[in-house]
Parts: sequence; structure tokens; C-alpha cells
Amino acid sequence: MILFHEFKLSDWWEIEDAIEPFAADKPIKELTRGVSMTAREDGKVMACGGIIFENDTEGTVWCKVSKKCLVKSFSWARTIKEAFSLMIKVSGDMDIKTYILEGFCKGDKLARLIGLKKSSESEIFNGNTYYKYTAVA
Repeated sequence: MILFHEFKLSDWWEIEDAIEPFAADKPIKELTRGVSMTAREDGKVMACGGIIFENDTEGTVWCKVSKKCLVKSFSWARTIKEAFSLMIKVSGDMDIKTYILEGFCKGDKLARLIGLKKSSESEIFNGNTYYKYTAVA
């Protein structure tokens, strides 16, 4: 059974086999500035994510998911979608965005699943191109 709890910074480090995380350029300490949660299965942290409140009008989605979630990908996709739907509602009228590594198909699929759409904007971070995704109203 999948259980949720409030995200703690230590949850981030419990996922050692992560698929490429969203918002990788954010300092770990910023992940609790906003709304966030952790999902556990059989006592193990399997996924954590949230929306960092950058200011009163803008939020950045972040997410870290264990590769073990791929075994039950349908269940985890549904769980993550529901969790982010709730977090986006709680965020109110904020402009929600994230950045996904170029060519990262699983990240693109997950971003679209939670209601984000790829924009034409991109940024370079550590020599890699990241495309901006924004919430679709």
C-alpha cells in the first residue's frame, strides 16, 4: 500500500536509484519552501515531490522517483498524478513550471501526466539543455 507523509529533507537521500529528478538545479534545502510530500511503499521512500514557492506568483515543480516505481508504473503514475493535482490546487493561482532534461522521455511523459506542457523556452545547466514546462490552465 502506498502511503503519503509530509516531505522531510532526509526523504530525498533515501532514494538512491532515482530516475533523473526534476529541478535538479535547486539547492536541496529549498525543497521544503512550498508544498511537498513523500510516498512510501512497504516502509521505503519511493517518490517525493512538490512545488517550491519562488514568490507569491510562481512555483517550480520538483520530483524524485525511484526506479523501483517502474515495476508498477501504472499505479505510480496515477499516484503521482493525483498528488500533484492536489499540490497544484493548494498552490492557487500561481504560475507553475519545471525544467526537463532534453531527450529525457520519462520526464516528458511525467510532466505531461501531471498537467504540464512543454514551452519553447530552455536553459543550459551544467552543459545540458533543459526545456521549460508550464501548467496548462
